[in-house]
Amino acid sequence: MKRLFLIACFIPIFVHGQQGIIKGRIYNSINNEPVAFANIILQGTQFGATSDIQGNYTIDKVVPGLYNLQTSYVGFKSKVIYEVQVTNSKVVFIDFPLEENVNELQEVEVTSKIFEKKEESPVSLNSIGVNEIERNPGGNRDISKTIQSLPGVASGVSFRNDIIIRGGAPNENRFYLDGIEVPNINHFATQGSSGGPVGLINVNFIQNVDFYSGAFPANRGNTLSSILEFQQKDGNAEKLETNFTLGSSDVGITFEGPVSKKSTFIFSVRRSYLQFLFQALQLPFLPTYNDSQFKYKLQINDKNQLTIIGLGAIDDFVLNTKTDNIKDKDVLERNLFFLGNIPENKQWNYMVGANYKHFSENSYQTIVVSRNHLNNQSEKYKNNDATNPTNLLLKYASEEIENKFRFENTLRKNGFKLNYGLGFENVGYKNSSNTNDLFGDTLISKKFSSDLTFNKYSVFGQLSKTLLANRLVASLGLRTDFNDYSEDMQNPIDQFSPRLSLSYSIAPNFNINFNVGRYFQLPAYTILGFRSNQGVLVNKSNNVTYIGCDHLVGGIEYFTKSNTKISVEGFYKVYSNY
Repeated sequence: MKRLFLIACFIPIFVHGQQGIIKGRIYNSINNEPVAFANIILQGTQFGATSDIQGNYTIDKVVPGLYNLQTSYVGFKSKVIYEVQVTNSKVVFIDFPLEENVNELQEVEVTSKIFEKKEESPVSLNSIGVNEIERNPGGNRDISKTIQSLPGVASGVSFRNDIIIRGGAPNENRFYLDGIEVPNINHFATQGSSGGPVGLINVNFIQNVDFYSGAFPANRGNTLSSILEFQQKDGNAEKLETNFTLGSSDVGITFEGPVSKKSTFIFSVRRSYLQFLFQALQLPFLPTYNDSQFKYKLQINDKNQLTIIGLGAIDDFVLNTKTDNIKDKDVLERNLFFLGNIPENKQWNYMVGANYKHFSENSYQTIVVSRNHLNNQSEKYKNNDATNPTNLLLKYASEEIENKFRFENTLRKNGFKLNYGLGFENVGYKNSSNTNDLFGDTLISKKFSSDLTFNKYSVFGQLSKTLLANRLVASLGLRTDFNDYSEDMQNPIDQFSPRLSLSYSIAPNFNINFNVGRYFQLPAYTILGFRSNQGVLVNKSNNVTYIGCDHLVGGIEYFTKSNTKISVEGFYKVYSNY
């Protein structure tokens, strides 16, 4: 009886301890004004809340689990955040930026589509939640591995994250973190491309990922195959939290919390332990990667906010020369072959940027500044003996530096959405290599160096409008990119990049979608910076220009009543100047 009494006493405490809390803010995405008295519900449950006069809401006493969180309010488009993980260990913060629906009150029948759809990209857009990334089988919490399972996406060799979107090369993809461009999202990056064997971005930072495989908005350029837009979560505004992660190849720790009443931070560091496993298996190479990531968010006031982010990595690839005790002759021969041919590599890179946003009555302005830097070095010595300088076979060093600025203005008025802006980049590329090739007793030495600096410019605009009683959504975008590398790329007309998207609703839950566009991408800096023995930029003389690609995409989509979308798409791509 005493045991039953004690159990009965502690059951309420246990149950109370298992309850979760969801908090957040609901606001107008254009002017940042709070949306008061909006309804928020956990689909399939009786849990819900109503936002207060400041747009804030709290849902407490939630049983831990995975939920779809939906909000709705008259005059705004409904929005659903899928697969929100609720636990009893910490508060979940989910904000809802809502878009106005100016035609809603004029319609006899209004069907709220729970899948978010962008006017500029009604086709070829997938939104990926953090839980989908974390539970992807064999993905090791890596976004690139998750993307490889999507339609139209292929991959190269199994140990790399090179993603091939609709037949395009891995270097035709672009990545944005909170609206700030990141050159690469993988460790041990291949210079001039975008791949690598291990993901660089910490999933603990991610709230949602928008993956465009076509129909690119005009404010995103220099891509031919895909765009990945990462939206990072804000740090905990109430208290300091720590998250320790032990993965299959690395260990990391994440801190987040308030800095002041108006600002938050989130910071993480990770380090791999693969090198110890590779050494135990007596493999001929030992890779080690380290990375760090941070985000600082300052809500200056109701109309101004500042986000500062950073991402960096240090990667070392060294040889394991201790293979004398391997008894298997085949394995020993393989290792000796690798040791005799593979160079050691040291690579580091970083990106730091700021995103300032100012909200007006019917618009908001965005200013983005950033800097990214890649340093790539390789060395190879005969018999891997670096003590003797005459054993040098290869010494390679290269750097890529980009300083970027972008201004955008986004306006919504009278049913129109207008986005326009301009961009500027200052680019620096350096390359120095020294090779010694031994042919019999003859040593042939080759030296190469290049130092290149030039500027890139862009101008863009996109106009979207809902027509025919809210059944047709049309979006027209224009963009041009040009630079001062050569006369062949100075004329903005040569890189004129139009795009048109249409989406027509032939039934409340059935749409036909279409996009046609022309896109341009600058060749890799390793191509632009290549010089002859006389120091001449060879490809500048060869009239190298932007790579072009014309896209034609069409598809249909059907929405069921159970959070399901069924879609079929077809695409056609034509390349030029490759």
